[in-house]
Amino acid sequence: MKIHEKKYDYVIVGSGTAGATLARELGGKNHSILIIEKGTREEKYGSFADSLRYFDLHKITHRPIKSKEGLIIYRTIMAGGSGFVSAGNFVRSMEVEFKDLGIDLTEEFVETEKELKVAPIHEDLISDGGWAIAEAANDLGYNMKLMPKAISPGKCIKCGNCTLGCTTGAKWTPLVYLEEALERGVEIMYNASAEKVFEEKGTAKGVVVHKGRKEILVRAGKVIISAGGIGTPLILQRSGIWNAGSSLFVDTFVMVYGMHNELSLAREPQMSMVCTRFYNSDGFILSPHVSHPRLLKYIEAGTVGFMMDDSRTLGIMTKIRDENLGRIYPNGRILKTVTRRDRGKIIKGTDLAVEILLKTGVKPRTLVKTNPAGAHPGGTAAMGEIVDYNFETKISNLFVCDASVFPKSPGLPPMETIMALAKKLAKKIG
Repeated sequence: MKIHEKKYDYVIVGSGTAGATLARELGGKNHSILIIEKGTREEKYGSFADSLRYFDLHKITHRPIKSKEGLIIYRTIMAGGSGFVSAGNFVRSMEVEFKDLGIDLTEEFVETEKELKVAPIHEDLISDGGWAIAEAANDLGYNMKLMPKAISPGKCIKCGNCTLGCTTGAKWTPLVYLEEALERGVEIMYNASAEKVFEEKGTAKGVVVHKGRKEILVRAGKVIISAGGIGTPLILQRSGIWNAGSSLFVDTFVMVYGMHNELSLAREPQMSMVCTRFYNSDGFILSPHVSHPRLLKYIEAGTVGFMMDDSRTLGIMTKIRDENLGRIYPNGRILKTVTRRDRGKIIKGTDLAVEILLKTGVKPRTLVKTNPAGAHPGGTAAMGEIVDYNFETKISNLFVCDASVFPKSPGLPPMETIMALAKKLAKKIG
């Protein structure tokens, strides 16, 4: 094994939402910091063809990975992580749950919202189709309101491809903080896969990294794993923390699509509005959403999805707080199903989505429900189980910070909470 020539004060595994935030917060304080990133810095993005390079796909079918039971799970491996292909939504989630664990994130939420200029999406970015959905929902008493986002309205071209990567820089992504971290002296090692944590006498001493055919030991004073709800537990398991990987949630969602004679959502940011009326009582939210291009709808709903014309399609997503009963195994196998309770939430949410779409004038015979999927894996290194309330594992100086420390599914966009947790940890160890 080759030993890296430099020992770092901090090694951060993963450059996504948590990793980039940690690096930015810890950088510039006379600390030596290295980020280890499995993917690369993508220079071309924004199309379906581009996304095939950075989404985590099955090696043979080239479709998104699935659980053993067939649940689609979207994630990326790239600089900026899955936060790079988010819809730009920023809401406070899990605030009460973490406060109950003794983690008050109020200060960090305020910092994040101020730095990112989080605000309800600008009304000029909403299409006629979006307004029609909002009007129909509000007429039915469901209170559809503008989604809080970190999007610059002057840069947004309303392409509707937020989840493929923003080509104009209108949407905040972790790359913003990653660039700031690099300016503050942080180093990054791309195309490097963290295999396991190297420890001596119960204390983390570094990370064993595979880069090409080389195995490298990168030494560190403190190691922080921020590889996401799927990547993090795999590294922890290989490091001897065998109980990592349980309690998986993915914020399961289903879309209802329908064809309209005049309206579509093709020319607005995805998830531009949100209905949270049923969140506390029933555990789901509703949000206008259509996946572009047709090939994505084919993945979601087969041939019938592929045949839907983007220029005449309206859609509503039902996103639920799914039960955290899934599991990640050391060989990478994922177990995650839609439980009976989860299915009940989906049925109620999609029934409401159908009601709203029909009121907009969507043709009843064109309605299509997509297969269940998830894009927010987490819970697999839950706080209070795998990490303590200081984010530390049973291995001293080995910390975890990403959605895997969530104690349960938020059922809401998690990025703001992940950033708040990263800021909190940086203050604790910096």
